[in-house]
Amino acid sequence: MENLSKLLESFASLLWPLSFVAILVYFRSSIASVIESAKGRKFTLKVAGNELTMEQVTEQQRHIITDLQEKIASLEEGLERLQSGASPESDVRDDGKIDVSKLKILWVDDNPKNNSFLVASLGELGVDVHIAKSTTEGIQLFNSIKYDRVISDMGRPEGGQAGIDLTKLIRESGSDVPVYIYCGKWAASNFKESALAAGVTGLTSSGTSLLKMLRLNRANKQSKTDA
Repeated sequence: MENLSKLLESFASLLWPLSFVAILVYFRSSIASVIESAKGRKFTLKVAGNELTMEQVTEQQRHIITDLQEKIASLEEGLERLQSGASPESDVRDDGKIDVSKLKILWVDDNPKNNSFLVASLGELGVDVHIAKSTTEGIQLFNSIKYDRVISDMGRPEGGQAGIDLTKLIRESGSDVPVYIYCGKWAASNFKESALAAGVTGLTSSGTSLLKMLRLNRANKQSKTDA
């Protein structure tokens, strides 16, 4: 009797899962249709009473982030000019700075998705950014196109100091094009000396600082590091 009771309990515990599976099988065509419809549906979000698609939300967020980055960079520049005794409102062209909208930049990173917002910000300013995912691909592009700036991450599958290795190859070619390494805080701190010794112009873990570095004076005589 005890065994029969346990058997009934076991059967009861299986009844709900079996019923659920039966329902899925019976309505499988309808469920498949709903899933397929959801794939093509554009989800929306209400903001300030307006219904926006996720693409529109993302685009507006990107514009806000770009604006904040630009304002922070401008504030930092103004502070630096005040500290040097110059007027914070002086025309940047008088300080020998280039028109950023005419820049052509090579960005080497094995995971370019990490830089999507920064690349979009540069593109919005009119900067032409070319992407390479390895040192080999980067050097090939560098040798075929004249770039005004080069940006690289530090570590890639090809090596933990791939950014420095890339810089060495660029310097060995005789080019003095400014090279910036955009990496994590640990790498920016621990590889600072070897990076500058290899000819890196600037090293930073801050996207805002990177945007500011790209607008340094034409000569780029003074290297800057922000860890």
